[in-house]
Amino acid sequence: MAVATKTPYTPGWWLERAFEKRDAQRPRLLELAAWHDGNPPAPAAVKNARAAFAEFEEESTTNFAELITGSLRERMSVRDIRTSVSGEVLDETAWAHWRDNNLDVELASCVETMLWAGNSFAIVGKDPDTDEITVTAEDPRDLVTFHDPARQSRIICGVKFLRDQFDGFDYAVVMLPGSVRDNTNARTYVAKRRSSGDAGFDGKDWTWDAEQGGKDGAELEHRFVPVVRFRNRNGKGEFEPHLRILRRIDRLVFQMTVIVMYQAFKQRAIQMDANTDEVEVQDGFQHAIGVDDLDDILTSDPGQWFLLPSGAKVWESTQADVQGILSAIKDEVMRLAAVTRRPMSIFAPDNQAAEGAKFTREGLTFAVEDKITRVTQGIVDLYHLIFLTAGDEKRAVKSGITVGWKPTERFSLADMGSATSQVSTTLPLKTILRKVWQMTPDEINQVMAEQADQALILASLVDDAQPASQPASQPASQPASR
Repeated sequence: MAVATKTPYTPGWWLERAFEKRDAQRPRLLELAAWHDGNPPAPAAVKNARAAFAEFEEESTTNFAELITGSLRERMSVRDIRTSVSGEVLDETAWAHWRDNNLDVELASCVETMLWAGNSFAIVGKDPDTDEITVTAEDPRDLVTFHDPARQSRIICGVKFLRDQFDGFDYAVVMLPGSVRDNTNARTYVAKRRSSGDAGFDGKDWTWDAEQGGKDGAELEHRFVPVVRFRNRNGKGEFEPHLRILRRIDRLVFQMTVIVMYQAFKQRAIQMDANTDEVEVQDGFQHAIGVDDLDDILTSDPGQWFLLPSGAKVWESTQADVQGILSAIKDEVMRLAAVTRRPMSIFAPDNQAAEGAKFTREGLTFAVEDKITRVTQGIVDLYHLIFLTAGDEKRAVKSGITVGWKPTERFSLADMGSATSQVSTTLPLKTILRKVWQMTPDEINQVMAEQADQALILASLVDDAQPASQPASQPASQPASR
């Protein structure tokens, strides 16, 4: 049965809207992905020499875009998850969900996609075979969401697109929320069509998958759309506002590459009278030298001798100087570092003044803290859905879910040792391991277990060291009285 699209707010109606939105935003996302992947649009040369300059165009691009996003993502690592059930300590159940779904990798993918695309998504579901909770990172090119106009954080519909290359079908999963008033849960509807390479939408080509509930869909364990959005500032990629500077840098590198390849070496020419015919000059040279072809004589090979008639003049060009272009490239890179608030040492490692280096490090730290604030809310929403799907109402309280992050700066061993000696009498060991030594919950548990083992070993060694002739409880002998 074909998917009906006429009735507003039905699954088929949302599916048609999702196709329109995906097609509208896809060109922008493809361009940003190309910049991030290191395949940006190459600087264009003259139209009548495209083939000759194609290699230079490809070699003149520099992947600063990935560097801008990576410098933030690499400093964002979750340390622990706490809930209202666990209080101030790690929630083992929450951390088990983290490890079971490999969220160290999945969340890193969400963060990186958010940084280059402006938005990224995660879907919380349940494995139909094992009933285990599943969390997957989603690309905005394959997932579209619609939001409440009055409350943008609330998703009122999500549509996931995918293609199964094994069965030859395209699938679209429409996810709609339940109703508090009607006390209904969210539902998912799966539509499919034969893969034909056509990206457009025609309701006649799509049918509701009977194995996934057909037109009635499948009910979820809660009333929320099982999609979490991670949104960057203003919904823009981290380097998107600075594409003009990135293009200028690539164009300057391209111009320098062409100059180096075509003008780096000195050129020579035979000077002649402007009123003299060129053919007569060439014939005169050939006759004077005694050769049939000047190409065998006027070469630039090392050690080559020129045999020229008396009075002939040779002109030699100067070597091309690219220092001006190199200086311009450096200036543009400095502008890029300024507008992105990244340390110049990230783009071009070099010595900086202490005050300038401190300022740029602070700018990077503040940028990371801003991203952590945004991603934290996404992780809270993610665990809210995880606990609801698992039927764990106590842990599903949003206000009780806390995300602990590793520090944005990494301390040296000397700094950590010095700090430990200063706070060892005021802070408990677990706090020192977490705050000063920046350990994960698993590492802290391992240290505490090893410390307990070490205490038992030392106690047994002390017991074994007591003399057999004098029990440990026997008082020492008194000195003889005078």
